[in-house]
Amino acid sequence: MPAPMFMRGAAPWRNTLTYLESGKIIFRPIVRIFTLNYTLDKPDSDGLRRFIFWHLAQIQYKNPNVQCVQFKNTTPTPFVSFYLSRSSSDDIENETNSDNDYDIVHMDCYKKTSNEIHDSIRRVMGKSELQQRIDLELTARLENPANFGKDCAHYCMCLVYGQMSCPGRKVLPEHLRGKFARYKIDELDEMRKKISDEEALKEYWKRPF
Repeated sequence: MPAPMFMRGAAPWRNTLTYLESGKIIFRPIVRIFTLNYTLDKPDSDGLRRFIFWHLAQIQYKNPNVQCVQFKNTTPTPFVSFYLSRSSSDDIENETNSDNDYDIVHMDCYKKTSNEIHDSIRRVMGKSELQQRIDLELTARLENPANFGKDCAHYCMCLVYGQMSCPGRKVLPEHLRGKFARYKIDELDEMRKKISDEEALKEYWKRPF
């Protein structure tokens, strides 16, 4: 039986989810484009070629909003460049494609090893481990539908579709309120003569939030 497509080629474990998730370079939000310039035959670019072989797939997986571009045999010396957005917003859809909207940072990779390039990029343009932990906790808090409150997807359970609204903003039908069900039973019986519990509940859902 032939091997799957993602398990073919040199070092096929680079395509596994475990390997992609083990990447440690997560760019800062201002990084929009990441370019790599190197040659295919000169030994000066050996470190950058090895970096691309082992870490570029991890960078693309960990930074889906960053465009990664390779330029081969266009410059005599290897280097990487970062195009930094001048806007403070993280929304890339509202940005223009003009060259004037980016600040460019170049990093020399001449005769550097793969590990040296990796550590330099992580230190200069990557998020710190503390910031990564903060972002991970915030993301987990937002994605978990069981969490309510500040910094969560919903401040209150009543904001979830299909849930009862807060009584302070939308009064519940009398038969669902403890004041009538426990202490004002006579008044509740009089109300039920005028409107049934089912009709009162239907009227409740028709009212705006």
